[in-house]
Amino acid sequence: MAEVSITTPRGVHLAGTFEPGPGSTAVLFAHGFLSDRHSSQRFDILADAYRAAGYATLQIDFSGCGASDDDVVTTAGQVEDLRSASAWLAEEGYPVQAIHAHSFGTLAALRAHPQNVVTLVLTGALTGPMSYPWEAIFSTHQLDELEQHGLTRVPDDNAAKVREYSVISRETLANYSLNDQADLLGRARVPTLLIYADSDEQQTELVALAREGLHLLPEGSRLEVLEGAQHGLYDRIDAVAELALKWFAVHMPA
Repeated sequence: MAEVSITTPRGVHLAGTFEPGPGSTAVLFAHGFLSDRHSSQRFDILADAYRAAGYATLQIDFSGCGASDDDVVTTAGQVEDLRSASAWLAEEGYPVQAIHAHSFGTLAALRAHPQNVVTLVLTGALTGPMSYPWEAIFSTHQLDELEQHGLTRVPDDNAAKVREYSVISRETLANYSLNDQADLLGRARVPTLLIYADSDEQQTELVALAREGLHLLPEGSRLEVLEGAQHGLYDRIDAVAELALKWFAVHMPA
């Protein structure tokens, strides 16, 4: 595997791990909130499975995360990151692509629309407005900084620990919470596979929201629920890989 650097139009350098494949198809990964290209090893496991099936893989750290350049973490920035990574893959000889995105990364995947991407696999996708208990997630100091200055730092807790912290803004939290479902899903242009856990109340809410909006996605899109699985789906990662590979075989044959 090769470590690569991809430059976005705004001059941000994205760190990535690339493994070529035998054909012209590739899977591009989009990680979750303040995570990195490994996604707590989930993406490493999935990338291994996809490569074994004949797909090239590209795992990137979004800007402001992992080993990529510093940036405020927003969906808008991640949309540009994905478009840049997709264009890089096409230049490397992989003009037919899928995006596998998780959690917060699914927003960028749904909004980016890279021309070379023919299908999406989204795990734990955000598909509409959601309410989150930010006071239970961030400290009082962080919430006060967001209120007063619009920005705050969040210490990096990823296993690689290549950065001290990431920076989020009020826009970041709005990106998480304030999504218009008709706008978000109605703009999608490729068949999409949604995969969810159902282990707690929040996951159940995500599934219910996705069911409401499924008809807004392109024809042939599908929703799968892995019963008893956790949000990260690490405990059912083999099932995720199996579902995704069957999906790719139809929508992006290797």
